[in-house]
Amino acid sequence: MTTTTPSIERRRIGDQLAALTVRNLRTSARVPQLLMFSLTMPMAMLVLFSQVFRSVAAGPGFPAGTSYIVFLTPAMLAVSTVMAGTNAGVSAAIDHTNGLHDRFAALPMRAALPGVARTINEAVFTLARAALLGIAAVALGFEFYGTAMDAVAAVVVLVTLAAAMSALFGLIGDRLRRPDVVQFAGMMVMMPLMFISSAFAPLETMPGWMQAMATVNPVAHATDALRGHVLGTATAGDTVAALVAAIGLWVAVTAVPVLIRLIRSPRVR
Repeated sequence: MTTTTPSIERRRIGDQLAALTVRNLRTSARVPQLLMFSLTMPMAMLVLFSQVFRSVAAGPGFPAGTSYIVFLTPAMLAVSTVMAGTNAGVSAAIDHTNGLHDRFAALPMRAALPGVARTINEAVFTLARAALLGIAAVALGFEFYGTAMDAVAAVVVLVTLAAAMSALFGLIGDRLRRPDVVQFAGMMVMMPLMFISSAFAPLETMPGWMQAMATVNPVAHATDALRGHVLGTATAGDTVAALVAAIGLWVAVTAVPVLIRLIRSPRVR
């Protein structure tokens, strides 16, 4: 009988996670069309929204002295992260349709590792999208009023939101298992997350029921925190609220598969 020391076990898990992460990155790179649209669509949306809805800045309830491009850019960072999260769901569904998920289940590795690898993959592309979006925003007149600490805190909030979205849409992909169905289901989940928030207009201008729903929407909290860090007005409470909301969603989503397995497993008498 052989035993595995904790250090060897940790090294093996690290090697497996690294292999899965590299595999996901290579898979994304092998579809240049998907990669291009995933990285450039947020830039196109930023240009269109900033021009079409810039009159919102003249309406009641809009922060005084803030241009719409400064108001919109942090929101687009959060919104593009939600939109890209559907890629994790589609990837999970593809793994089921091509039999790769079954092969993973037969291997001696932790069941959670493929999901963790997808999350790391999304985090990498989230940072790449943020960089490209920042370049486009600066060209449109965006200015950053925060400090270096604000910039670091904004990155932490954004990556945490990406992890939550990856877990949420990954669960949808694991449950539905058809890429085409996952895309439509992802849209139904994505729309309220995006629009029941202050992403495109101040919450004060929305109906009361939407304002109430925004209090439990992690995208709304992330948008507020990112905008506060851009303007240099964010408090520790804003950042903590965004992190707690995203982590809470991640914990809830990752707990669901465990509960399903427990329910489906035969009871020991």
